[in-house]
Amino acid sequence: MEHHIARVSVKDSMTKDVVTVTPDTDLKKLKEMFEQYDFNSFPVLDGQKMVGVVSKLDLLRAFSAGLHVTTGRFMKLYSNNAADIMHTATVYVSPEDPISKAADYMVEFKLRSVPVLERGVLKGMISRQDIIRCLMIE
Repeated sequence: MEHHIARVSVKDSMTKDVVTVTPDTDLKKLKEMFEQYDFNSFPVLDGQKMVGVVSKLDLLRAFSAGLHVTTGRFMKLYSNNAADIMHTATVYVSPEDPISKAADYMVEFKLRSVPVLERGVLKGMISRQDIIRCLMIE
């Protein structure tokens, strides 16, 4: 059985209408948004600039330090908003990148979705489900 990822660009499969939050989005609103939308993460925008990504796991870490408590995890318990819990070092792809590049990033870094940026501006999100639709099995 042959299988491969279709040779398409990220722009052909990404979600273009992205739900975002700001650094000031408080934890209550963030919880409501995760309940309302079936997304694992939201890009965090300051104006038009993406400054990070906040995930469901980031939100959970604001309520539990886990089994192996570190100073950093303990400090997350005092978080108030998205800026306090978001990841600022983010992996991203461009609209023109092949979808296989997004798949490589997801596998390598165990990501569920990847922001799509063009010259620093958020253009969309690409998710595991988007890539699964591009899997070719013959």
